[in-house]
Amino acid sequence: MKRLPLAALAALLLPAAVHAEDAPCPPFEVTGTGPDLVLVPGLGSSPETWSVVKESLAKDYRLHLVHVAGFAGRPAQGDPARVLENTKAEIIRHLDCQKIASAAYAGHSLGGFLGLMLGADHPDRITRVVVVDSLPFFPLIYNPGATVAGTRRIAEDTRIGLLAQDRDSFAEGQRRGVMSLVRNPAWQGKVADWSIASDRASFAHAIHTLMTSDMRPRLAEVKVPVRVIAAANIYAPRVRVEPLFAAAYAGTPDFRLTVIEDSFHFVMFDQPAAFEKALREGLAETDPAPAPAPAPAPQP
Repeated sequence: MKRLPLAALAALLLPAAVHAEDAPCPPFEVTGTGPDLVLVPGLGSSPETWSVVKESLAKDYRLHLVHVAGFAGRPAQGDPARVLENTKAEIIRHLDCQKIASAAYAGHSLGGFLGLMLGADHPDRITRVVVVDSLPFFPLIYNPGATVAGTRRIAEDTRIGLLAQDRDSFAEGQRRGVMSLVRNPAWQGKVADWSIASDRASFAHAIHTLMTSDMRPRLAEVKVPVRVIAAANIYAPRVRVEPLFAAAYAGTPDFRLTVIEDSFHFVMFDQPAAFEKALREGLAETDPAPAPAPAPAPQP
């Protein structure tokens, strides 16, 4: 029997992931000067998600704008069922390519969930996480008692349904759905276009992953500061949003919540000034001091 050389045998046995260091550096835009800040958009979204704060933030941070493979026109890469894992690996590879030991992180929606994963899996690479309108278990938004087992069938039906739609039906659904995600009409068409331009398999599998992945049991592992920005509106009032997010993030060692009123899911487009203020406070090394207590009323 002919024996394989040791190097050839190793190449057959070792998974492709072992050779990740040979992969090219991810095509992420880098701009600005200052401490490093990774910015990650949400489901089916473009790095343009951060456009309303990009110029301002670039004066104080070196920004790393992640474009998720398979989203908003970027071609899909690898197994679409592993979009989140692949993106997590790309972010770490980008930091390595840029020779960055650690960076702050801000993510919207799916990007926020991914930040929790990175904070737990790579605590030496992520210094703090700002989560924008995302929960550690997505189905809590419509069922506070949701479990992975209870939502698995719904997640699978959702994935299959999205993959079965033709392009026109999918586009129509995205243009209708965006009305509940963005209040600002100037951005509704663009946000819908991002989803329509996304690879359908990547989009569908990403939703499935979000619906069947619960980060709550791992929140204690996220030792870095976690600052969450949540949207409130007439359909999701503050009195519902605050307890929902507080309960979902219970067990996070260093957690703080900021609620922004009169906004849908894309807070950066609906309330840009309030969003930038909350984002900057969440990224600050020292959190803002609490407002002073009111002076006591004079005694009669």
